[in-house]
Amino acid sequence: MNLLKKMSFLLFASLVMVSCGDDDSVDPAGPVISGLDFTITATGSGNIVEVLPSSVGATSYSVDFGSDATDDVLTTVGPKVSYTYAAASASYDIMVTASAVGADDVMKTTTYAVEVEQSDLVGQWVLLHEAGAMNVAETIEIMEAGGTWWKNGLGDLITRECIFNDIYEFKDDMSFHNILGDSTWQEGGWDAVAEEGCGDALAPFDGSATATWAHNTEDGTITLNGMGAFLGISRVANGVELTDPSGALESLTYSGVTISDDKDYLTLHINMGPGFWQFKFARVGSAGAENPTTDSDGDGVLDIYDACPDVAGEGADGCPVVATPTEAATAPTAAAADVSSIYSDSYTDITNANYYPNWGQETQFEEVDLSGNMILGYSQLNYQGNTFDGIDLTGKTTIHIDVYSSEIDVLKIVLINTAAAGGTFEIGVSKSLTNGAWTSLDIPLSEFEGFVASGGNLDQIKYELGTEGAASGNKSFFLDNIYVH
Repeated sequence: MNLLKKMSFLLFASLVMVSCGDDDSVDPAGPVISGLDFTITATGSGNIVEVLPSSVGATSYSVDFGSDATDDVLTTVGPKVSYTYAAASASYDIMVTASAVGADDVMKTTTYAVEVEQSDLVGQWVLLHEAGAMNVAETIEIMEAGGTWWKNGLGDLITRECIFNDIYEFKDDMSFHNILGDSTWQEGGWDAVAEEGCGDALAPFDGSATATWAHNTEDGTITLNGMGAFLGISRVANGVELTDPSGALESLTYSGVTISDDKDYLTLHINMGPGFWQFKFARVGSAGAENPTTDSDGDGVLDIYDACPDVAGEGADGCPVVATPTEAATAPTAAAADVSSIYSDSYTDITNANYYPNWGQETQFEEVDLSGNMILGYSQLNYQGNTFDGIDLTGKTTIHIDVYSSEIDVLKIVLINTAAAGGTFEIGVSKSLTNGAWTSLDIPLSEFEGFVASGGNLDQIKYELGTEGAASGNKSFFLDNIYVH
């Protein structure tokens, strides 16, 4: 009987040990991943899909977006990942795999239907055939208030025809194409271009780029991916104006994107560092994609050919005939050794002087020969400038300008130092003119308050209608003997 009892006890003890070994309350040897889930959101035209995974215990995730492409598996440690599907409605099995060291992978699959919204961008566009289609200013707010560093005029539809004919194509397969004609605009700011104007396109801005586009309607942005793809002007990039085509970026993002209710007009801008460029486009086939046929002043010259579209004139250029002086201004007598000349037959002028820089002004210009004495002639003045190599004003006290006008009573003369500490410094003074005769102005530099203190470097002069008594009409004037001494 004792033997039977011992065997029974051993059997009972064995059963108890087996039971304790199967107890589910004992922690496993390694980590466990649980609660795997993920959210799916669509942006852009609906084909840009973002996945945000979450779980307990996972340290990394692999997201398979389920397309036939080879680039549709992305990894993340938690932040959302984004994938761009083909621009067509379709369903995809999106699978997320959660992983952690020492743990078994956990997977979850969801079928997601991509619904592509047809973008209003799809189609071909050209720069709007109007004045101001291209505009650059310090800020968009200043631009909207009428301030500008430069903007195209109506005449540029002719002189810059090659850029207004360039086509920007957004295709429904999300590819983007620059379609250039026989020539396009060559940028004067590029090291590879001696002088701006129409010419052969330079790679990679020659239409050969393999590029895609994305339109985020919520953020109001258009992104072009592909080196050499661009909108408007090829040298303008995010945060910089390129000095050579070799600096082309792989991706560009344009902001402030708006499309008109009739879907025919597109406006956007880009921050290029020191300021903003704004571009306006018209859909090919719309009225804005063609040259206007208006004659605003009724003088028989279409506005795009009329140098003075708002003032009727009998000249071939549509402007009134300007009454030029019959005699030159009195020759200056200042010693040449004391003079830094900007424009005068009596002295040697400073290098790199430009008497009609393209600042987007409406003012017209011609150089006039008065029996061998050259003078500068301006008409239709809204503003005008001269640019030149910087003049050191050390030891100089006065700026001299001879001015002739029968139409302007007061002329504002603005001195500009683009190399001043803290940025461009400019200050102007207004001077009365003698009607129909040369007015010889000797203006002390001290009248331009703070200019010499800005660094004493003069490299631009601007002319504007005076602040009082300015005449209306043709607003013509002539300049000679511009120098400091």
